[in-house]
Amino acid sequence: MTSEPYPSCGDESEVELLGEGYLRSGPTMRERSVSERWRLERRGCLHVMTIHQAWERQITDVEVLFDAEWKPLRAWKRMAVPGAPPDGRPDTRVYQLGGDVITMRRASPEGAQSYRIPGEAPVAVVGPGRALVSAWIRAAGPMEVGDVVRGPVLDFRSLVEKIDEVALRRDPDRDEPTLGGRVRVYTIFGRESIFTDDEGNVVGDLAGLRTDASLDTPEPEPLPEYGAPDPRGTP
Repeated sequence: MTSEPYPSCGDESEVELLGEGYLRSGPTMRERSVSERWRLERRGCLHVMTIHQAWERQITDVEVLFDAEWKPLRAWKRMAVPGAPPDGRPDTRVYQLGGDVITMRRASPEGAQSYRIPGEAPVAVVGPGRALVSAWIRAAGPMEVGDVVRGPVLDFRSLVEKIDEVALRRDPDRDEPTLGGRVRVYTIFGRESIFTDDEGNVVGDLAGLRTDASLDTPEPEPLPEYGAPDPRGTP
């Protein structure tokens, strides 16, 4: 299976920051060590979201490229195990999502592998980092409370990725004192509720993730770093 070129569109030197944030475990979250830094920008006529998610069992870097209409074209993920010698035993994967055949290439300590992922071209992706849902919200356009959009979605959070039919539902707004007042609520998979601001940027979730600015609890202890992400050159 041959590798595909890195997507480009327009003048990539024209970069516009659309949003960025820092989320981490709130006091009610079961897992207390989660942190997530995200950045969303426009490069030429592409949208790009990058995420760095860390917790005591895994460090994950993600980059997803979308076209001008927020259709996912390519996703990249590097997972490392904190403290595993010598380099965190990285597992790096790239997903080509823009064609008729959805593929994944992987490089890990076990070697290099390539797969086809069954299913239709996804309309959205769900991966490490709650902030990724904001791209699907933008793709869906204005949604009223009770509206539902659905379609094939690539879920690449676990070790075995898959494409399933998934619904995104706008639920009634919620008064959330820990986030300073009213937030919008969207639910995916019928059970995972995410909180956003009016622009669709993720500010927390029902499990207890919150913006760093809303918390007065200590930040998680820093974990090892294993080099800058290289989504263009790896795997």
